[in-house]
Amino acid sequence: MHAETDRIPGTATLPPRDASVGGPAGRALALLRQLPLFDGVIAPSLEDAFAGADVVSHAAGSVLFEAGQPADALYVVVCGRVRLMLGSGPSTRVLAVMGRGDTIGLAALLRGDLYPVTAVAVDETMLVSLPAATVRHLMEEQPRVAARLVGDMGAKLARFVRDIGGFTQRSARARVARLLCDLHRDARVDGEPVVFAEPKRAIASRLAMTPETLSRELHALAELRMIESRRTSFKVLDVGALERAAEDAMPVAGVR
Repeated sequence: MHAETDRIPGTATLPPRDASVGGPAGRALALLRQLPLFDGVIAPSLEDAFAGADVVSHAAGSVLFEAGQPADALYVVVCGRVRLMLGSGPSTRVLAVMGRGDTIGLAALLRGDLYPVTAVAVDETMLVSLPAATVRHLMEEQPRVAARLVGDMGAKLARFVRDIGGFTQRSARARVARLLCDLHRDARVDGEPVVFAEPKRAIASRLAMTPETLSRELHALAELRMIESRRTSFKVLDVGALERAAEDAMPVAGVR
């Protein structure tokens, strides 16, 4: 008879539940060790330091937390995707889509603040939830873990600053090209189509433009032979040209 194991898409098989995984914290620890962010910094002996950690699952469309709620937990995405949204109703903007290995809510938690955004599962999603007390204990007692978390938070801040600056300093074409460059780099599949993980209306919201403008700019980049554009995917034909287009700092008059 084989011991029961967990397998998460894109990850290695977890240790058997009845062997080295002894409860919610142990299972959470085993999942975290599979993620690049925590690779090499979480030893099995640290299970006590992760007391209170748990593994949570959310169905597509379910809300993890809403803007304005107390930031009482840090979430780490194990598989699936989480959309971060600002505002409500017609003015809602998609700020980012978080995937495997991404952390959500650390800055607000460390400040003892409120979550500034609403987090919604894009599809079936599994996360590790770390209560505020556990995170603060880790930051104080485990410097290697703390360094990874702070470094990750800094990288996200730099990315958000770059994106926000792009809304006012970059043309619509440059914003689209930058997104395509990022998706192409993250996919790591040179010469193969990259599937858009989000509907184009959500992508357009992230880039502060209309879906019509997004479609127009994708068509223009395809006409320039930088990409091959398809309905739900794209293929990069000229990485250098696309990267240069992403650096265009001259807004195009009349294009929003």
